[in-house]
Amino acid sequence: MTRWARGLGSWVGALALAAVVGACVQRVAPPPATAERVVHHEQDGRYGIWVIDRADGVRVLRFERHGVDQTAVRLGDPGHLEFSYTRALLAAFALAPRRARVLVVGLGGGTIPMFLRHVEPGVRVDAVEIDPVVVRVAKDYLGFVEDEAVRVHVGDGRRHLAEAQARWDVVVLDAYGPDAIPEHLATREFLELVRARLAPGGLVVANVWSERFNRAYLSMLRTYEAVFPEVRVVRGRGSGSRLVMAAAAPTGVDEAALVARSQALGRQWGLAFDLARIVREGHQAPGGLPVGGTVLRDR
Repeated sequence: MTRWARGLGSWVGALALAAVVGACVQRVAPPPATAERVVHHEQDGRYGIWVIDRADGVRVLRFERHGVDQTAVRLGDPGHLEFSYTRALLAAFALAPRRARVLVVGLGGGTIPMFLRHVEPGVRVDAVEIDPVVVRVAKDYLGFVEDEAVRVHVGDGRRHLAEAQARWDVVVLDAYGPDAIPEHLATREFLELVRARLAPGGLVVANVWSERFNRAYLSMLRTYEAVFPEVRVVRGRGSGSRLVMAAAAPTGVDEAALVARSQALGRQWGLAFDLARIVREGHQAPGGLPVGGTVLRDR
């Protein structure tokens, strides 16, 4: 997760979001302060950045001292995925026919790019992060390393897409929070730009809070369905996250096939969790998504 939602405008009124704590990650209550060690703290404008070592050996990034864990890593173990939403997100890579080129909008601590580099030889990941301080902290304290396989671009995600010449097999949008959504990263016009930057057979996966926490959820679903011919959702286990997967062309992959692909990918990548079970328990197929909401447009 990143700080896009904290530093950019959000909808109010009919599209105001529920007043809940945290960003679009698994809602993990921090352990007691006595079980934690502050590794680093600095103020970035109006916001703080805290790097904390928890008693369980996990290092986390927060924007408040006792706030929600935004990123969680085990140093030296890039294959570890702490949050349920990052695990469910991998269903998109089981669905995608190719995964050689990946764009991640919202770096956070760099968990997703580091994981992909670890499990997928030859992958090329472009990560876009609006806050240079977050990038520096990820490199200095969270084990994030930039190299030929993973490149970071500091700037606005929509602008990067508009100016890029590349095409990506998978685009990961990890920039939505429950209390503030970057408006320009959720409209029909933005998603049309994303679709135009997908390689043949490509898809986008977005980490979005569910309707329980996010009053714009149904409108976000309608907007994806207005742009992409196939939209499905996988629920993050034990969290309010929904992984919205939208394909530029119909995939012809039903739930049973996606479960089988997820099982195969789990073996290939040596996953320590059961991705197939996550899909089996949390998959919402195209055509079976909840109704309601309106298409979001640029103002």
